[in-house]
Amino acid sequence: MSQFAVSTKVLQGIVNKAIKAASNSKFSAITSLMNVVVENGKISITTTDCNNYLTISDSIISGEETTFTVGVDLFSKLVSKTSVENIKITVSDDEISFQGNGTYKIPIQLDVDGSPIKYPKHEINNPDYAGTIKNSVIKNIIFHNKPSLAVTMEAPYLTGYLCNVHNVISADTFNICSNELSTFAQNLLVPPIVFELLSMSSEEDINYKVLDKSVIFETTNMKLYSVMQDGIEDYPVDAITGLCDAEYTSNCVLPKTALLSIIDRLSIFISDNDQNGLYFTFTEKGITIESTNGNGVETLPYQGSENFKNYSCCIGVEALRKQISAHLGESINMYYGNEKMIMIRDENVTQIISLLDDPRTMGEE
Repeated sequence: MSQFAVSTKVLQGIVNKAIKAASNSKFSAITSLMNVVVENGKISITTTDCNNYLTISDSIISGEETTFTVGVDLFSKLVSKTSVENIKITVSDDEISFQGNGTYKIPIQLDVDGSPIKYPKHEINNPDYAGTIKNSVIKNIIFHNKPSLAVTMEAPYLTGYLCNVHNVISADTFNICSNELSTFAQNLLVPPIVFELLSMSSEEDINYKVLDKSVIFETTNMKLYSVMQDGIEDYPVDAITGLCDAEYTSNCVLPKTALLSIIDRLSIFISDNDQNGLYFTFTEKGITIESTNGNGVETLPYQGSENFKNYSCCIGVEALRKQISAHLGESINMYYGNEKMIMIRDENVTQIISLLDDPRTMGEE
């Protein structure tokens, strides 16, 4: 029997982060568990979705070395609802005694042989390469690139971030985002959950080691072992780069907030029979935006315009809304004139939105 004491706030902080990696899959029991290790004056909690193993650590008040595995749901709920200053946990062979506002018994999870569940210890001793990625870079990727990720599995490789030393690319059927950020020395197809978990780090510098498709990320109080996605050889990098480098005859500057407000208002007039698009007509003084059924129309003046030419197109509402919302500035630099797409660009981020078929011009030769 062993015992340790830990600050309630410390344990709540660890558990709140650790549960993010527990997928609770009905196909794998370990994804509903958390492994607790106390050693060298620290408590570490590990959870997994089978592809990612996340360990969060912090200091304890006092105690003996021990390890046990419990169910994520029961343990995390009890920790979150504890309001006393400190928690004392006593570990026996088949249960823990959790002393907080009261005393509670939680069963220890064992394997089929009745032995303690052992979590793998992941290490990379001879990496292909190693480096450091900034937490601010990760949060930048999530903000700009996440809205362009595919969320369905028609092309599974499009559900991940294509990362390398030059840029980060995300794409789906209607959107592309190319973000000029340096991340890894070679191409990696990073699952979205990896960056979501890393963004919880309280430290700016996150060290990593890469061996083939396995990566270990590590800070003082966080360690994440991840397996990168398959399909990187199928990712259409060259085609996407070509689209990002395409030329546009004209560009204009639009107020972001006003544009989003117009889209929200006109979305009210989109019926179930429409293709969820709006007509955009570029005029000398501004853009006229109209619902495809003609029941709503507004005009938005330019803040700036270069090489104006008459142009009209049909743009998907949700695709456009996502890309505009993933733009930090107060103004949108929109490039138009291409038959198949429009582009939004600032210094480091290029966003492309595919155009919908325009019913007004369909059938024209």
